[in-house]
Amino acid sequence: MTTPHLVAASPQASLNPNSAQGGNFIQLHGVRKAYSEQLVVMDGMNLDMRADDRLVIIGPSGSGKSSLLRVLMGLEGIQGGSIQFQGKPYIDGGRKHGKPLDEVLHKQIGMVFQHYTLFPHLSVLGNLILAPVKVHGLSKAEATEKARAYLARLGLESKLHAYPSQLSGGQKQRVAIARALMLEPRLMLFDEVTSALDPEMVIEVQNVMMQLAEQKMAMIIVTHDMHFARHIATRVVFCANGKVIEQGPPEQIFTQPREARTREFLEKVVQFD
Repeated sequence: MTTPHLVAASPQASLNPNSAQGGNFIQLHGVRKAYSEQLVVMDGMNLDMRADDRLVIIGPSGSGKSSLLRVLMGLEGIQGGSIQFQGKPYIDGGRKHGKPLDEVLHKQIGMVFQHYTLFPHLSVLGNLILAPVKVHGLSKAEATEKARAYLARLGLESKLHAYPSQLSGGQKQRVAIARALMLEPRLMLFDEVTSALDPEMVIEVQNVMMQLAEQKMAMIIVTHDMHFARHIATRVVFCANGKVIEQGPPEQIFTQPREARTREFLEKVVQFD
């Protein structure tokens, strides 16, 4: 696979509306996530992320990669530990009273799923403006103008009034990214967003993600595409058995992993230089 070609940036419509600066951005402290006593997917997980990081999470199935994203997005709770976001308490697995998730911080995180999750009964425009109007109080006119700008940047302006059933897989996933960006998140989560796409459509979506990377958007990406991971990551995190086993820059992880478990995994999916 070749490195995705980047579409020229437009000063009028940055794909990163909230470029973050450095510092402690996300901190996981002893996070435990279990679906049952026998199925523990995050077992005392610790992880730090800077605001200028693009973390790529890799590891075998069942290692907690997708569960981590779903927890960060507030879709699932945790049974222990805590998570800080931008230096503030965000999720507390030990809280007995009150909400275990800070709703204000939650609104600053966007997520794109493997299977698009677009509303089939709404047009592309309808999908993009629904949350900004209903949740954030934007006027329909303001939200529509914003949607047009994002779609133009993603090469989808002609699809404004199309419905999801009229789009290709790559187009649906780009619309899903635009929908997440409409809320101006500080952090974007991508969960295997290209795994169900044909190779040509994969490039379309990776192209957009590379644009976000160029604009320093904070991202956490779960992917099995090691070539893409190597190009987009500032740091690669290898997880197994519910823990972070090893992390480091991609050139180190993919060529000289320090841990035997990391090497064992990578030898099955990539060739070392």
